[in-house]
Amino acid sequence: MLLDIATDHGALRIEQDPSRPSGRLVFLDGVACSYIDLDDPGHLEFTYIRRFADIIAALWPSPEPLRVSHVGGGGVSFPRYLADTRPRSSQIVYEYDGALIELSRQHLGLVTHPGLKIKIGDARPRMDRRTPDSADVVVGDAFVGRVVPPALSSVEYVRQVRSVLGDSGIYLLNVIAGPDLHLARRHAATLRSEFPTVLVSSDPDVLSGKVSGNLVFLATGRRAKDLPLGAILRACTSGSYPDRVIRPEEIAAFIAHAPVLTD
Repeated sequence: MLLDIATDHGALRIEQDPSRPSGRLVFLDGVACSYIDLDDPGHLEFTYIRRFADIIAALWPSPEPLRVSHVGGGGVSFPRYLADTRPRSSQIVYEYDGALIELSRQHLGLVTHPGLKIKIGDARPRMDRRTPDSADVVVGDAFVGRVVPPALSSVEYVRQVRSVLGDSGIYLLNVIAGPDLHLARRHAATLRSEFPTVLVSSDPDVLSGKVSGNLVFLATGRRAKDLPLGAILRACTSGSYPDRVIRPEEIAAFIAHAPVLTD
């Protein structure tokens, strides 16, 4: 163990990856939340983070700069990846725990710059003040334990995210689901109430209710016929850890009768 210390809102532990000397595994309150390679920001260890990258690459195949807002910072692994692979991107990270960010600077090699800014505090009021159509991508990866905070999962919040994205941007949301998938279905219902197109990518065993795990939601104001769905499906369902994808036309069946989440 390299570090075990209290932050402003939790307990941080950093461990070295025994198989990768430059790898650092970050835990918050006992839950693995980030993996940082100090020598290679392009290395993505967690499958759900690779899914974020896969979907963005399918939608924007050339490495053009993007306007990205991250709700939840952790070790800031994905923003670092985008800064490395898409130079000149404009990124804002909203993180509730200021001490976590300071410890990331001290122990995880975090360096901010004009293209990668970090704002400390509650993300909800900051998103409420955002200009419409001011982001290409919003990434939701904020948790209290294993649950997305209610203020960052309600339909009222999702409506504001839709405004920030306009009609062409995409919302990528990471959710940790239990075997009954009840909360995951509610997230899907909430997203579908504001976005015309929603899909879900996850491990087949998670979607079949055999195990708990991460689900990645893609929500967008674009119609499904206007998306490169073939490229997205290939990206999510290939590789060493292929996912199963619930397509836009299947999302209503996945939601079933689950109610939306509200304030």
